[in-house]
Amino acid sequence: MNKYIEHFKIITKHKWYVMKYCFKCGLYKRGLLHDLSKYGITEFVSSAKNFQGNRSPIEAEKDKYGYSIAWQHHKGHNPHHWEYWIDNVGTYKNTPIKIPYEYVIEMICDWLGAGIVYSKQKVDENKPYKEPLEYYNAHKGERIFHPETQEVIEFFLKIISIEGICIFCDMAKNYIDSYEMFERTKPVKEE
Repeated sequence: MNKYIEHFKIITKHKWYVMKYCFKCGLYKRGLLHDLSKYGITEFVSSAKNFQGNRSPIEAEKDKYGYSIAWQHHKGHNPHHWEYWIDNVGTYKNTPIKIPYEYVIEMICDWLGAGIVYSKQKVDENKPYKEPLEYYNAHKGERIFHPETQEVIEFFLKIISIEGICIFCDMAKNYIDSYEMFERTKPVKEE
């Protein structure tokens, strides 16, 4: 039973960080909805059984069985994961689709939250935070992104590594606000 309680605490702490950063970026809905599937039976039970506390239980489940049922469910229900945006049905190719901006920002917030929670590191959000960019660069070859999505990710990870999380959140929010204003003022096409 202790693993279940500890897993609940970890995923809730992670969700809190992601929600905090999403809110700072102006993504209130994404912050509230982030990772709710982790609390469902498919993901929660499997992950709690494989809980270790210092890394994702999904990795432990993959080590044990070669795959993770929790991960299959999670990536298919959460568009902030790049794997959600890979189209390979019937083609046997992994074709990346451009990820909408709000999900790219949520994905970066997710990476920040996971890094902080699993490393148990104290992070000053106003200072350069290099670990996310270093982790990304170390695992870049394992990920498939649409080129435009990759540009946005790398731009913001560089900002975090140079300026810190708060500047990233301000920049991400300002872009969202500008884009929404642009969309509202676009002329409507008559059909």
